[in-house]
Amino acid sequence: MESVLRKIELVIHPVRFQILRAIGTEALTTQEIADRIPDTPKSSIYRHLKLLLEHNLLYVADARLVNGIQEKTYRLDQPARLTADEMKDLSVDDHIRFFTTYALTLVQDFSEYVSKSAPIDMLADRVGYNEVTFYATKSELDEFQAALNTAVMKLLGNVPGNGRSRRKLAIVSQPLPEGSESDK
Repeated sequence: MESVLRKIELVIHPVRFQILRAIGTEALTTQEIADRIPDTPKSSIYRHLKLLLEHNLLYVADARLVNGIQEKTYRLDQPARLTADEMKDLSVDDHIRFFTTYALTLVQDFSEYVSKSAPIDMLADRVGYNEVTFYATKSELDEFQAALNTAVMKLLGNVPGNGRSRRKLAIVSQPLPEGSESDK
């Protein structure tokens, strides 16, 4: 349990979480990471990269000399996701703390979008946030999630270019208590 908590603490830290999200499926230099998270000082990025390297969440994919200085390119060593098995023994307080950190990254990303995109054209930018309530059996939900995962996996193979821009899709699925307002 201690090693699982350590991995969670490593991943969920706000700066490290941003670094891992910035890298995603790509290989990035420190400068490219800094360009993607401009509000984070480069010295802080270096510190957190070192910690992620020490704990094998990242690895150096390439190193080359640029103007006499070694420039490293980083990749994820493993997906920056926590498995259901890693999350199963967490306390309620841990779950709430980790979910709050995750939710704050959604708020931060959306805030950055609206701040830099004025005037905002959510339809043209294909931006939205929505919530739906529905009834489904576990089997129906599994089928839906499999179809969604299949569709997302097709997109994950895309490379930059050809009019593509980086996108984010965040989905939270949870059961609602019986007798909630949505059932009335």
